[in-house]
Amino acid sequence: MNQIRADQEERAEDDESVRTPKRIAAILDEISRQLILISARLDASESRLYQTALIRLDHEQAMLYQDELHPVEASNPIHPGQCLSLCVSLHGCAVRFNINVEDILSEKDGTLYACRYPSEIRHLQRRDVFRVRVPIYDRRQARLRHRESKTDIESLIIDLSVKGFCLELSAADIEQHPLGSRFEYRDMILPDSQILLSGEVVLVNLRPTPKPGRVAAGFAIVNLNPQTERSLMRVALYYQREARKTGS
Repeated sequence: MNQIRADQEERAEDDESVRTPKRIAAILDEISRQLILISARLDASESRLYQTALIRLDHEQAMLYQDELHPVEASNPIHPGQCLSLCVSLHGCAVRFNINVEDILSEKDGTLYACRYPSEIRHLQRRDVFRVRVPIYDRRQARLRHRESKTDIESLIIDLSVKGFCLELSAADIEQHPLGSRFEYRDMILPDSQILLSGEVVLVNLRPTPKPGRVAAGFAIVNLNPQTERSLMRVALYYQREARKTGS
């Protein structure tokens, strides 16, 4: 009974079910062109999420070629016939579809899963955000300033998504500000991004870190513009690929 109710609630969230091959191809093409990270489950009922990306598409054969899952150890049980449940954040809404792995290809740049295009793609109202962790060796500084202050707060980027980021900073610098406080971030330099990122964020959470006197502060970007969102997508994909290379 609970499962039936959950299925009904999920269907109620649907904006649209796309079944036309031409429109399915167009959605996949946009996901691939924008280098958007994909969240994957090995089974629809499994709670753990992995990350992947579309490497290339073959519209004539209606085949997609997907990067192996991250963390890479998740790729070990993948085999032809495996069903994957995928979810993508596209234009702020969750896009979900299932695919079946038909073949596993070993190429120069790594392993790819060859899959038929899905027969259906669902748009959901619920917003899903995919977050990637920045490796310790590449943690970059971020300049943060409270709206009512003239002093910068020095911080390091811990992780990021297309909607915000988490910073490691001094507890004394941030704990005086309540959740919901607004800050400016300026001239953020990130790999594989062609612009310096600047804008406004709101403090959404705080948690301790293993380092004495340091905390992790989560921020959501306010009035996110398409250029910044695309840049963060590229950066997230860059870090995903770096993690795959190093096996971390």
